[in-house]
Amino acid sequence: MAAAARPGLLARRALLLVMLAAAPARAAQGPEQKPGALTPDYWAGLTICPRDQVAPRDYNRCLYDAQRTSESALEAEVGNAVAVIESRADLVAVQRSRWKNLLDEAQSRFLIFRNFDCQSVAPFEGKRGIGNFEQRTLCLIEANTRRARELRGRYGDPLPAAPEGPKGPQARPGAWVFPTSPPVD
Repeated sequence: MAAAARPGLLARRALLLVMLAAAPARAAQGPEQKPGALTPDYWAGLTICPRDQVAPRDYNRCLYDAQRTSESALEAEVGNAVAVIESRADLVAVQRSRWKNLLDEAQSRFLIFRNFDCQSVAPFEGKRGIGNFEQRTLCLIEANTRRARELRGRYGDPLPAAPEGPKGPQARPGAWVFPTSPPVD
């Protein structure tokens, strides 16, 4: 990962931490329900955007922004996992490459599952039925936050940023600084 991308990565991580701190743990189920009955307010425990305190348009915008932030935080955690894999000096390059490819495949499959679940199943779980933007978005936020937390637990904190080297071509003895055309035989 490029050293220049680190400040943006840190900002995204800070947003994720704020989101995780703002989202309380799910409340207890309450009274016992019939087997097979849906939990009436499963998504109500996700209080990132206070629905009853803002206008509907502002609420939808808040959900949209929270979803985008959770996606950025998830991408940052995947990037951190790749950086952790790259930093493993005890593995040969082919092992690190295979590990990164498998992590990429696992992330792709997670995204397929997340998208299907949140776009096809979760909307039916709400009060208004299919096509409910709120249900889809709350599901995406929850899934992204859960996956980012999982990756953070498995791969640890972000690696310290690599020191930036000098910018531009540097003069070295016996090396060409500027590109030249190949010699003609």
